[in-house]
Amino acid sequence: MHIQIVLNVWESKAFIAKAIMNHPEIKKHLTTGTIAIGRGITNAFILREFLTATGNSGFDIDIENYVAGVIDGSLWLSDPNTRTPEVVFRQGKPVFEPIADSVESCDLIIKGGNTLGTDWVAGVLVAHPQGGTIGSVYSIALSRGIKILVPISIQKSIPFAVTEITPELGGQNKIDFARGLPVGLFPILGGEIFSEIEAIDAIATVNVYPIGAGGVYNGAGASVFEISGPSSEVEKIKNLFEEIKDTNPLNVNLKPHK
Repeated sequence: MHIQIVLNVWESKAFIAKAIMNHPEIKKHLTTGTIAIGRGITNAFILREFLTATGNSGFDIDIENYVAGVIDGSLWLSDPNTRTPEVVFRQGKPVFEPIADSVESCDLIIKGGNTLGTDWVAGVLVAHPQGGTIGSVYSIALSRGIKILVPISIQKSIPFAVTEITPELGGQNKIDFARGLPVGLFPILGGEIFSEIEAIDAIATVNVYPIGAGGVYNGAGASVFEISGPSSEVEKIKNLFEEIKDTNPLNVNLKPHK
C-alpha cells in the first residue's frame, strides 16, 4: 500500500507531538522520572500531549504562549509579559520550574530547534546573550549523560551541515543588519533528532520518503511524504494523519515591534 500525505507547518508539529509519545525514553520517564520541556511551538503541542497522557488536562497553563523565540517574518520574540513559564514533569506531575534550575535532576530534556542540517544535527537560533535555555543546560546535560531529544520538522532543513557552517557565522555581536533581532546559531551536538521521519517510524513499520516541500496559502512551508508498506501498517499513519489534519495554529502573543 502506498499513500502520499501533505503536512503543513501546524500539522507537522501536531503529528510529531502525537508520535513522540511512543519514544522509549518518554515511555520510561514520563510517570516515574523527570522530563523538562523547553519552550517552543512544537514543544507546546508536546506539552499538551503530556498533560493528557498523565491525567493533568486541567492543569492551569497557557499553552498558546509556551514560546520564546519566533520567526514571524522576522527574527523575533514572544511577549515576555504573557510568556508561559517553563514546565518540568516530575513523576507525571507538571510543575512550573526553570529548566536551568532542574537540569541536574532530569532524565530527559526536550528542546526544539530552528535548523536541521545535512549532518542530522539541529541548531537553535539564540537571541539571548547567554544562549537562552539551550545555553544554560547544554554543557550540564552533555557532561552528565542526560539525553536531549530534539523534535524538529524537516521543513527546517538546510542544505549544509550545521557543524560546518557554525564556525563561519558571525554571532550576535558581528551582525551588521538583521530582519529582527540578531541571533547566533547553537548546534545541539549529541541531541537526538525526532522529525516526521522518526515520528512515522515510531508508529509503524513502513518505508517513508520526503518527496516535496513548500507550497502556497495553507500549504506554505508544507512537506510531502510518500509512505509504503503492508496495509495494516500504512493505515496507522493514515489514521494519525486524519487525527491531526487541519490543526489550528497557536495564537502566540508577540513582543511589540519597535
